[in-house]
Amino acid sequence: MDGLTIYMLGGTSEANRAARHLEGEGYHVVQSVATPLGGMLAAGAVTDVGARDASGLAGSARAAGAAAIVDCTHPFAVEASRAAADAAGMMEVPYLRFTRAGRRLEDSHVIEVDSWGAAVEFLETGGRRALLTIGVRRLDLFTGAGLDLAARVLPLPESVGRCLELGLEPADIIAAQPPHSVDFNRACIRHARASLLVSKDSGIEGGLPQKVEAAAAEGTGVLLISRPREPEAITEIHELARRLRECLKS
Repeated sequence: MDGLTIYMLGGTSEANRAARHLEGEGYHVVQSVATPLGGMLAAGAVTDVGARDASGLAGSARAAGAAAIVDCTHPFAVEASRAAADAAGMMEVPYLRFTRAGRRLEDSHVIEVDSWGAAVEFLETGGRRALLTIGVRRLDLFTGAGLDLAARVLPLPESVGRCLELGLEPADIIAAQPPHSVDFNRACIRHARASLLVSKDSGIEGGLPQKVEAAAAEGTGVLLISRPREPEAITEIHELARRLRECLKS
């Protein structure tokens, strides 16, 4: 497999891990990321920075001479994964999905819901002040419902600007770069005066254990939004390498 190019949708910790492993097996890995921050975090060569549709991805992957597309985007980046799969179909090359393993939580203070809408409904019913640690992409669902909340987002102008655009007061915006320790999560909960922390199921890589531990220490509940189901996704690095070898032999 020496010299074959793998076009990888990256910008995540698992993408960096996969890129290093595949490069160690002799592949040339080209990473594509959706944001400038993803480009800063990426390992390996980065091509275009910016979200693209399937045809744009196919064009970039074709220009790179890709023999396969490996999708290592965030577990909640459903649209990006769909575009990557469609791009691979257009090129008639293998598509493999590699993602972080899910984490099942049995803590009594963790309430799990299966959709964004269910999370909003839960907050509307409970009337509790919440600290949202979900990014800005779905933030409008919560601000549009008139909920009492604060938000922790990435320290980027577009993220903070989006919060202000949606009506959050500056005092209700925490801008910080992960990873976040248990102590920092506790400080954020106290600063936000929150009785509930809202998180996506981002797994260990997304800092979920630290959030849960911090919430427990502060006597705060956790509202956890389940990740989309991905029955075909690969979560083990050696399995990814094995499946890739099989695909490229056929």
